Amino acid sequence: MASIKENYRNLLDERKAAWEKDGAPLAEIAAARDFTPDETRRFDDAESTFLAYSARLKALDNTMEQERQIAEFSEQLAGGEQRVAPGTTWINTDTGREASLRSNQSFLSHPAARSRDDSGDGALAQYGNLGEMVRALATAGTGSAVVPTTWSGQLIDLARSKSAVAQAGATIVPMNAKTVNIGRLTGDPTAAFRAESSAITASDPTFDNVTLSAKTQSALVKGSLEWFQDADNAESVVVNAMAQAIASNLDLNALYGGITAGAGTISLATPPNPRGILAALTATKAANVIGGATNGTAQTTGSYWSEILDLIYTVLNGNETPNALIWSSKLAQQYSKATDTTGQPLKRPSDVEDLSRFVVNRIPSYTQGTMVNRASDAFAGDWSQLLIGQRLGITLQVLNERFADTGEIGIVAHWRGDIQPARPGAFAVYRSLQAAA
Repeated sequence: MASIKENYRNLLDERKAAWEKDGAPLAEIAAARDFTPDETRRFDDAESTFLAYSARLKALDNTMEQERQIAEFSEQLAGGEQRVAPGTTWINTDTGREASLRSNQSFLSHPAARSRDDSGDGALAQYGNLGEMVRALATAGTGSAVVPTTWSGQLIDLARSKSAVAQAGATIVPMNAKTVNIGRLTGDPTAAFRAESSAITASDPTFDNVTLSAKTQSALVKGSLEWFQDADNAESVVVNAMAQAIASNLDLNALYGGITAGAGTISLATPPNPRGILAALTATKAANVIGGATNGTAQTTGSYWSEILDLIYTVLNGNETPNALIWSSKLAQQYSKATDTTGQPLKRPSDVEDLSRFVVNRIPSYTQGTMVNRASDAFAGDWSQLLIGQRLGITLQVLNERFADTGEIGIVAHWRGDIQPARPGAFAVYRSLQAAA
């Protein structure tokens, strides 16, 4: 199959040839005299052909821009700019093969995706890209369509590039079955000095499985019928909106899945949601959930970063190595505005400066006692220990009738996968810190 750039060059050549054959001679006539009715019809046809080629070129432009974003994200990770901690090689214990993507590896290049029997050849032949398929679904009827693996992988990678937990280094595991078992080490072997000729005490590592079980999330993008029909960049806008919606919900569930109270309006019962970091820590390692004072915790002049340092060292004290901090923009703003007694901005401690920092605005500001709408949570950890299972294939569904009374169309993308902290002790949460108003 030709590359996108090759298709782009071919379309440019075809558009130029079509115009030179049919449009240019008529344009020269128009400069000298009025068209005859037949010439008017031929010129309208030539112009329509030219505009159709231009629309296809615009769609390819959008696709190349999305691929550029994905490539930039991959290069950023490969270059170490996100300080992703060295990860374990995760093994699918059902197959004995490597389970996860490397930090800079495309979803489509993983063996699970390459071995998939792609049933989307008809779609690939009929549409130039995923955006064209979205537009066709929106303007040509109702129903649903399984996105071909080629485009599905691109949408997954685009969502991955927009997800904060993925940027922080979460491990992506392509799932070619509803349930996938990933082997993990639960106990390390130990070493000890011994007297000459004395017995060696056996100390074996222990293992178990993390089970990823596919669950479904759906993202709805809505627009007017006229917008879907007329907007030059509708394809790019819709695809990027779907990717952003998927990424945002992944971030929220990775942090708060299983939480139904105590964090503002968040209510993510398990099931159907996966269990995220806070719920996993509450259930299995409560000591790594710190803070949560009755009236929240306000920062104190002279020790302004103490709580964030306590958060980082909660992970370090458990022999884990945090690589990134995730918080809300309101909490980041609160710390960025901190000044000393002379009004000079406070310098971040080196232990904070050494971590990558990511903003997730789905982290709420909530009320904690007398701290009204300013309590927020901060998460630190080795994010390579967060497993995100991604089921192969995405389904698109068009909703014409639901919004017919307002002249709108909805496009729903159904994503399937799971989220599991592989080692909960690799994470810690500081609850109810004071955020900016």
